[in-house]
Amino acid sequence: MRRRRRLASVLVHLALAGLAVLAVPAPGVAARSEADRLWLVGAGAFEDGLYETAFRELGRFVQVAPTDRRRGDAALLRGKAAFWMDRYAEALVEFDAAETFALTVATPGEAIFWQGEALFRLRRLEEARARYERFLALKPASPYVPEALYARGLAELDTGRADGAIDTFREFLREYPTHARASTAAYSAARELIRAKRWEDALALLAPYATRYPGSPYLAETRYLLGVAQLEAGRPEGMRTLEQFIAQAPGSDLVPTARVLAAEAQAKAGRAREALEQYQALVRAAPTHALAPQALYRIGELSLRLNRVTDAEAAWSTLRRDFPQHALVGPAGLATARLHEQRKQWEPALQVAQSVASLKGSERSDALLVVGQSALQLRRNAEAAQAYHAVVTEAAPASKRYFEGLAGLAAALEAATDKEGATRAYREIADTSQDPDLVRWAKGRLGALEAPAPPPPGAPRPKPKPKAPAGSGGG
Repeated sequence: MRRRRRLASVLVHLALAGLAVLAVPAPGVAARSEADRLWLVGAGAFEDGLYETAFRELGRFVQVAPTDRRRGDAALLRGKAAFWMDRYAEALVEFDAAETFALTVATPGEAIFWQGEALFRLRRLEEARARYERFLALKPASPYVPEALYARGLAELDTGRADGAIDTFREFLREYPTHARASTAAYSAARELIRAKRWEDALALLAPYATRYPGSPYLAETRYLLGVAQLEAGRPEGMRTLEQFIAQAPGSDLVPTARVLAAEAQAKAGRAREALEQYQALVRAAPTHALAPQALYRIGELSLRLNRVTDAEAAWSTLRRDFPQHALVGPAGLATARLHEQRKQWEPALQVAQSVASLKGSERSDALLVVGQSALQLRRNAEAAQAYHAVVTEAAPASKRYFEGLAGLAAALEAATDKEGATRAYREIADTSQDPDLVRWAKGRLGALEAPAPPPPGAPRPKPKPKAPAGSGGG
C-alpha cells in the first residue's frame, strides 16, 4: 500500500508538471517549465522515499538548468537520495557540490554535516570527524547539531581519541539529556571512563543510568560496569551489584568475568566459601570459556584453604587435562605434585613433577627438586642425581636455587656411594653458601664421610695397646 501511495504521489507530481508545460509561448519559458517539472518530480520523489527516481530526475534537472537558484538544493537532495541507498561515494560527490552553491531550503552548513555522514560510512573517520567539527563550529540553528555532536564522539572513539570522545559524549548529555541517543552516549562515555580507570566519573553516569534510561538496551551491561566501578572505587556494594547482574542477565557474555570479579572480592574479604562457589558456577556454566582455566586454578587454591584436598587435586587435574596449553598448567601441576609429596606418594609426585619440568616454564626448577626428592625416596639415586644436576646447571651461580640443587645432588651421590663426588658437593656448599643452616648441614655430612668406617659385623676388634709398667723408662 505504501509503495502504491508513493507511486500515486509521483504520478500527481508528473501530472502537475505536465499541466505546467501545456502552454509554451517561448523557448526560454519552455526551458524554465521543464526545469520546474524536473524539480517537482525529483523533490516529490525524494519526499516519498523513491530515492532512485529522485536521484535520476534531480540529475536531469541539473543538466537542464545548471544555473538555476535551486542548483545547490538539487545536489543536496540528490546526495541524500544516494546516501539512503547506501551509495556513499556518490552521495559525497553531491554533498561536496552542494557546499559550493547557495542553499535555499536547507539549514546553514547542512551540506557539511552530510559530508561527515558520508565520510563516516566510508570509514574515512579522520575526515568525518573534521567535518563534524567544522559543522559544529558554525553553531548553526540546525536539527542536525545533536546528531553531529554524537557522531563526532563516535568518530573520536574509532580513531583512538578516547578522552575526546568522553568529553564529547558528556557535552552531548549536558545539552541534550532527553535525546533519543542519550542512553547510548551515557553508556559509551561510562565504558571509556572504566577503561581509563576514572572510577568516580564513571559512577556519576552509571549510578542513575537505570532510572534515567529504563528502556535502554544497555541496562544489563551498565549494571556490570557499575559493579566494576564500585569495586574499584572501594565500595563494598560492588560485589552485590555484580551478583544482581549475574542473576538478571545469566546469558550475558559478561557473566564469567563478573563471576571472577565477584569471587576475587569475596576471597579478599575472607569469604573463601562464597568465592569458591562463584568459580565453580563459572566452570559448570561455561567449561570451555577463556576464564575457565583461571577458575579451575583458583578452585584448587580455595579448596586447599578450606581443607578440601580432593577437590583441589580434581580441579588442577581438570585444568591440566582440558587446557594443556594454558599458562596455568605448570603451576597446577606443581601444586599437584607437592600434594603427592606431602602425602609421601612418591611415584605420582615424581610423574607429575616430571611432566611440569618438561614444559620448561618458570616452575621447572621447583618441579625438578620434587623429582629429585621423590626419586631419592624411591632409591632411584641416578634419576635423583640427574634431576638435581639439571637444577644446578640451570640456576644462577651461587643463587639459593643453585645451592638447593647442589645439596640434593650431594645427597644423591652419597646415596649412590659416590663418596668423592658427594664430598666435592658438600665442600662447595660449606665453603661458599651464605645459608648458615645449609653450611652446618654440609659440614656435618662432610664429617660423617671423613670418619673411619665402622668394622663390619663380626669382625675382631683391634686389641688395645698394653700400658707400660709404672716407672718403666723413667730412669
